[in-house]
Amino acid sequence: MRKTLIVAALFLPAVAFASGHEAAGGETDFIPRLVNFLIFAAILYYFVADLIKNFFTGRSKEISSKLEEVQNRLKATKRAKEDAEAAYKAALATAEEIIESAKKESQLLAKKMDEQLNTELENLEKMQEEKMAVEKRQMVRKTVAEVLSELYKGDAISMDEKKFVNLITKKVA
Repeated sequence: MRKTLIVAALFLPAVAFASGHEAAGGETDFIPRLVNFLIFAAILYYFVADLIKNFFTGRSKEISSKLEEVQNRLKATKRAKEDAEAAYKAALATAEEIIESAKKESQLLAKKMDEQLNTELENLEKMQEEKMAVEKRQMVRKTVAEVLSELYKGDAISMDEKKFVNLITKKVA
């Protein structure tokens, strides 16, 4: 809006004082019009120059302050990005440490469980062997007791050695 007013103020005198044809004597009024225009431009400059200067200096200050603000925001954003990247890298390192410690811990637990299972298996095998030995002894005792009781009950005492060994082998087998 202001620009159109300034442009109109500059060209209005030229349009108003322009003539459509040459003067009768062949002379033109170019010089007086030029002088009038220069006087008008000087007056206009005298009244409007400070306003225009103030407008443009204010505008340039406003632009520079906005530019500074944008640069500050950009710097803050870059700092925030760098901080976020550093935090991300730290989190990755922490995650790797946690994974490594978890792997080591799982290996230790697996090793401990293996040792416990092996110990338990050995104990079970020993107990089974002991049970088998006890049962074997009990069977031998039982068999011997049966053989001896048969010998005492009947005519087995009068048996010869072959019959006695044969009887014992049958019972043991």
